[in-house]
Amino acid sequence: MSMRKIHKIWYVICFVVGLSLLITVCTFKSGVEGKKWFRYASKYDQARNIAIANATAKNDIVMEDLAKMSKIKQKFLRARQPTETEIMSVLRSPNRRFQRVALAAMSLKPIETDQLTDILFEFLQDQDKDFRWYATYSLKDFTKFPESKKDSLGRRLLRIIKSEKDQELFIKKFSLFAKFPSEEAALFLTEQLVKEGKENYLYRYFAFETLKKMGNTYYDQAAEYVKNHGSSEIKNELLDLENYWKLENYWKKEKE
Repeated sequence: MSMRKIHKIWYVICFVVGLSLLITVCTFKSGVEGKKWFRYASKYDQARNIAIANATAKNDIVMEDLAKMSKIKQKFLRARQPTETEIMSVLRSPNRRFQRVALAAMSLKPIETDQLTDILFEFLQDQDKDFRWYATYSLKDFTKFPESKKDSLGRRLLRIIKSEKDQELFIKKFSLFAKFPSEEAALFLTEQLVKEGKENYLYRYFAFETLKKMGNTYYDQAAEYVKNHGSSEIKNELLDLENYWKLENYWKKEKE
């Protein structure tokens, strides 16, 4: 067979494969973008971007931005919710915009399944900060995780948090440890609890809050460590946080 014929055959094959791929992508695109949940999740993501831009520029319209986001969220929740299959297909799409919108949808109302748990853990390590942010807030609202996988997920979470470069997300991911309490997580949070300096207050506060949510066993060990090794400033601050925690829980019970 001549080289010319071989080139023609490859051209036809590439054309057919490319056409099939294009048809598949376009069909998928027109199908998912027409869903109400997708449109509202996309609008929510856009509103969040605007809110972040305004906050960065120090425009004093934070409450207006939050109100817009809240309204869009309510519309999303009233719409027909995406199925697990829909969400997974969009999260696995090569289209990064589609992935982002699906993550926004999951942060508004997560679908709690084993497969989506694994996918969200993958996005916790995404190169895009916003993707990691959405994945974090999605997992925060999970109410259940498979017992057989809790230990491995907890160890994986610890590795992910230690590799997080963004300070804000590094701290916000602490709260996920409440879902996977362990001695290793408690030790890590205790280290944050005794960090000195005003600049590290948020580290200490979120570490305290998460240890409390992990349970008395873990918190009491951390408090004992602070008592024996913490500075006088850290010890006093911990007492203030404990009093605040008790007061906050008291008012919660009163409202109930």
